[in-house]
Amino acid sequence: MIRNLLQQLYVFAFALLAFSCGQNQTDHPKADLFFHTAEKNHFRISPSGTHISYLQDYEGFKTIFILDIASGNTRTVPTGHDVESAFWANDDELIFLLKRNPGDSLRLMSVNRDALDIRSILPATNAHLRWIAPIQVKNNEILISLNDRDSSVFDVYRLNILTGSRDLIAKNPGNIVRWLTDVEGSLRVAVVSNGLQETILARENEVEDFHQVINTRYKTRIIPLGFTKHDRNTIYALSNQNRDKLALVEFNLLTGKEMGVIYQNPKYDLSTQGYLKQTGEMGFAEYNGTRAERHFIDLQLKKVFQKLSSHIPDYSLEIVARDSTFTNFLIKTEQDVDPGATYYYNYKTDELILLAEESPGLDTSLLSPMKTVNFKARDGFELQGYLTVPKTSESNLPTIIIPPSDINSRAVWGYNPEVQFLVSRGYAVFQVNTRGLQGYGKQYWIDGFKKWGTTMQEDITDATQWLIQEGIADSTRVGIYGFNLGGYSALHSACYQPDLYACAASYSGITNLFTYLKEIPPYFKLYRQMFYEMVGNPAIESDYFRKHSPIFHAAKIKNPVFIAHGGKDSRVNVTEANQFVKDLRNREVPVEYILEPNEGRKFTTTEQKIDLYNQLADFFDSYLLKRR
Repeated sequence: MIRNLLQQLYVFAFALLAFSCGQNQTDHPKADLFFHTAEKNHFRISPSGTHISYLQDYEGFKTIFILDIASGNTRTVPTGHDVESAFWANDDELIFLLKRNPGDSLRLMSVNRDALDIRSILPATNAHLRWIAPIQVKNNEILISLNDRDSSVFDVYRLNILTGSRDLIAKNPGNIVRWLTDVEGSLRVAVVSNGLQETILARENEVEDFHQVINTRYKTRIIPLGFTKHDRNTIYALSNQNRDKLALVEFNLLTGKEMGVIYQNPKYDLSTQGYLKQTGEMGFAEYNGTRAERHFIDLQLKKVFQKLSSHIPDYSLEIVARDSTFTNFLIKTEQDVDPGATYYYNYKTDELILLAEESPGLDTSLLSPMKTVNFKARDGFELQGYLTVPKTSESNLPTIIIPPSDINSRAVWGYNPEVQFLVSRGYAVFQVNTRGLQGYGKQYWIDGFKKWGTTMQEDITDATQWLIQEGIADSTRVGIYGFNLGGYSALHSACYQPDLYACAASYSGITNLFTYLKEIPPYFKLYRQMFYEMVGNPAIESDYFRKHSPIFHAAKIKNPVFIAHGGKDSRVNVTEANQFVKDLRNREVPVEYILEPNEGRKFTTTEQKIDLYNQLADFFDSYLLKRR
């Protein structure tokens, strides 16, 4: 009897295990939980900290909602159009920009918080608007830049938000790429670029002319962050002048010299975060190591983060907005296994209130932690990447390699919807930071110059082989997928590493290096010579370009390929992509091809994004999960 009972339990346990495995293979979180726009977003707080604005759908449009913090009451601004962005001009008024569809005029509007009266600030114009950072309203005036004088050039105007009148305060000769105001709101700094060289210009006030402060070549970077409160001729800046890593410095606009280093990290470049525009002070210096880290300079701000961390431990915390009293904050959280949420926080009362979750329908217990991995390339150079594996297993896994999407886009710790979506389906995902990326210092970046098809590709290959040697990846079930530069790397790998990758997927990937540099958009024309130094000059390095452009090597590809493009992509010639797909199909290579005629480089429509990732997952499932 006992034996029969044990046999029955064994059969039941085996059946339960089989059912559980079946569930793991088929019942994956749906793509729309990963790739969607949050229901509420773009949170801002009024200067006195009494009201919060945010955007949310209302009657078919993305509209402004206003929350009274004390009462909890919410009011809706019925714009009848999609709002692109909004911010508080003062405690009574919000300024907002309507989303601009093809053929629409520029529409900059204002609404009163109590009366909800909407009025136009600027008359209808076909010009485009850019904000001058930091955005601040002084005496009912704000700085904007418009290209209404010349469509290729953005001049700076001081705009009265009550009358709509504007005065030209700086004419752009065509080579100014950035402006900066001082603590009082006066336009004091301009950054000029010709692609290879960058010049910082400054002036004492808006009446005087700009004068040259310092000139550097593009490899040496001096990035103005904002004016200091204690000296009107000193700015905070990030600089790698005479050093390898970007450090936080004080920089004098009269002498053109650093006045001292405030903070530097021996391993990583600092990011541009941490300047407090409301006070003209540095709150902290930030860098991405194994995860985002902060070195606090403002001790009061450090206390704010410490108190917040006691409420929300183990999360990355970002101050989205704060009031003028340094009491009320809007906080955005994130974790590798949680897309996070937005909170209201009162520092004095230590009260934390949830405003909105990024993805409330997603079961975060199904997500997997991201692990930092260090390994050595074939030449002994140490590289870093991030490995995420399913909770069910850590060895002999179907694996997807994700190369960098851009030289400015190194992988960092945090929530990544692409990674978690693929891992939730049973894949190990490895994001590799090859040489040639920014974030690890000047030399690390330069080491990738003119090596898109050589050293950078070898780093990706070495990362894949390391995963196989460590027993993490099943050598017969490895795929590679990337966006933009990562898409190029995926297609290059399909050409030159057909025995290493079972399949390859490219999303808006570069197929032809000649065309990529030829079709630089107008706003990038200044940087053509810099691209020649970084990628190569097609006129004098044509052999290199031909050897490492996938479009010329379709005959080398023998494994399945997935390709997705937007018909309005300004950086990739869709006609060439069509021909590339045709060549592969003529050779009977399995190809999954998505062409969305109304999308650009990145798909922005929620429906199109969800469809893209569903098809991408089906592609990998077909050639990696079913390969055994």
